[in-house]
Amino acid sequence: MMQNFKYEETLEIDPFYFYLHSLEIVPPFHAYLLDAAYDKQADTRFSRSILGLMPLIEVIVKDGKTFIYAKTGLAEWLAQELQPNVIEFEGSFVSAVAEKPCAVFTDNPLEVLERLRLLLRQKIFTENQPIPFSAGFLGYIGYDSVHYLEKLPKTTLDDRALPDIRLQLHAFTIHLQVNRLQMFSLLPELRGYLSKENMLLLESVQMQVLNLLDQGTSEEPRRLKEAAAASQDTVDIEDEVSAETFMGNVERAREYIRAGDIFQVVLSKRMKASATLHPYIAYDRLRKLNPSPYMFMSEYPDMRLFGASPEVQLRVVDGLAEMKPIAGTSKGRGKSAAEDQALAEQLLNDEKERAEHLMLVDLCRNDLGRVCTIGSVHVPDFMVVEPYSHLFHLVSTVRGQLREDVSVFTALLATFPAGTLSGAPKIRAMEIIDELETLRRGPYGGLLGMVDLDANANTAIIIRSVVEKNQAYYVQVGAGIVMDSVAEQEWQECNRKAGAILDILSQPMATQK
Repeated sequence: MMQNFKYEETLEIDPFYFYLHSLEIVPPFHAYLLDAAYDKQADTRFSRSILGLMPLIEVIVKDGKTFIYAKTGLAEWLAQELQPNVIEFEGSFVSAVAEKPCAVFTDNPLEVLERLRLLLRQKIFTENQPIPFSAGFLGYIGYDSVHYLEKLPKTTLDDRALPDIRLQLHAFTIHLQVNRLQMFSLLPELRGYLSKENMLLLESVQMQVLNLLDQGTSEEPRRLKEAAAASQDTVDIEDEVSAETFMGNVERAREYIRAGDIFQVVLSKRMKASATLHPYIAYDRLRKLNPSPYMFMSEYPDMRLFGASPEVQLRVVDGLAEMKPIAGTSKGRGKSAAEDQALAEQLLNDEKERAEHLMLVDLCRNDLGRVCTIGSVHVPDFMVVEPYSHLFHLVSTVRGQLREDVSVFTALLATFPAGTLSGAPKIRAMEIIDELETLRRGPYGGLLGMVDLDANANTAIIIRSVVEKNQAYYVQVGAGIVMDSVAEQEWQECNRKAGAILDILSQPMATQK
């Protein structure tokens, strides 16, 4: 049975600081952080930070091939049970879990992921979880994974060779909430499936992590101080899409709108910055400047992905699926309650913002309708003004009951990418994106979060994020193109969105507080 260690009425622990302290215990690239800013109005089922330690299994999907890596002992068992259909293969990714994959498939990745989840749930982790998200897969599904569900052109350049999907199952999952910590351990179920060496290592790590929880982690982590010392102020930033090209694409998109192909399409551009600022400093700045319900720090041997997303992609608990489209943004926040109220009312009465929001709600209803039982899709909350640190958003809630023949992984891909990252109608908009954008989007516009062993899911849209690869930071932003869009203004809108993150990456260390 899964072990559950509870710490009630504890001192408040900063999730990122705890993550950094845990790096003193685990081997490199053996920790994963979902970092949630505290919100007293948030749904308590989802409003928590989650730290995964000691990955046992890693699934990497790239261009139709699914690579499964696992720790010794578990790897041999998985290879026998899953019966992979690829015996010989060339090349694989660098995984912290194992040097080479134990199984490779050319089957549909969604089917492989569901087979793996069911195998683990039915053969090893047979007891019910204490609570949702006690154990499961942490990671991302990139924008380009849409090709595993939809027949779309694939002509963009894959210049970074990033995985389409990257998910990890960890031995330890820690939930951090205000005055409450819980650590869930899979060690009891793993006996007999892992090598003696791996079991001894996991037992040692568990003991050290429990000691860390007992002692608390209020002091600044050593690694953050070292990161500050290693950071440099000089940052080179370049556009990977020229203004001329982007604005030309806007005009071509408007031609498609005039022709009746689409109502809207979201075109993006990517920027590249030298990684002279340490990623720990960059992420710490980002989370403090823009605290969000879905922040994340994920480190792999060959890449990093971190960011602060405000927006849910898809949630599923006990088969009930939920989407929360965000569209409509106020002009900042007021200096008083009265000014806040005026800004909120102005947003709620803005016809353009309401029209865009309604289009996204309809997209969510259509997406959920593809995977939910007939008649179950409904909108319990419509155009609610929600406060954020620097502005207000219009937010709705769309729910439906998943059909029994639909896996959670199929549901995730059927409901993504979000309309705010693609357009409407979605399929035609994505065809146009593939035509006009020259580079693969990678994680940008995809989703990130957790899918647990019971098929519950809590995922966010990957925006306001940074990919680090080969000593470079990549920042990608988009603009929604409609009939009356002005190309120059859309270019400037992208620069404004990117500016918030690029400022963080280029802020001199002398101003670091």
